[in-house]
Amino acid sequence: MKRYVSFTLMLMIVAAGLAGCDKQDSAPPAQTQAPQAIAKPPAARVSPPAATAEAPPPETRLVYQSEGRRDPFLPLLALKGKASLGREFENPLEAYDLLQYQLKGVVIGVGEPKAMVLAPDGKTYILKKGLRIGKSHGVIREINRVKILVEERYQDLSGKTHVNIQEIIVPKREGV
Repeated sequence: MKRYVSFTLMLMIVAAGLAGCDKQDSAPPAQTQAPQAIAKPPAARVSPPAATAEAPPPETRLVYQSEGRRDPFLPLLALKGKASLGREFENPLEAYDLLQYQLKGVVIGVGEPKAMVLAPDGKTYILKKGLRIGKSHGVIREINRVKILVEERYQDLSGKTHVNIQEIIVPKREGV
């Protein structure tokens, strides 16, 4: 019943809206006669400005002198440290942050322990002790069954060198 009432009400509203759109009523016809112009008295003559007025100062052009100043778009830590932003990497492992790598497995047995990581570009790499990894110039210090230790050295704004040890935990075994 409610549907019938609401449908009837909507139908009446649409009909009332369409009834207001009658084609017979159109805009009033445009006037074909031009109104008569009213004559105005001539304006009083204005005297030109006095010649003693000061001329505007010559336009000055500002030029930014970057010599001796740092580039505001470079990070502060990169300027203080010894790393240059445009340097070539020794290996492709230095192109990404340490946290972007996914550790897939560790091989421990006879010889040096090794680990396999998946880079963000989809390639896999074999890691061993002493290899550089990450944008922060980390060096792999230890690979064992539980974790990989990566040592990162950086300088703060005061020039003091800090050592940060990052751990990459070996993932839990899936399946058996």
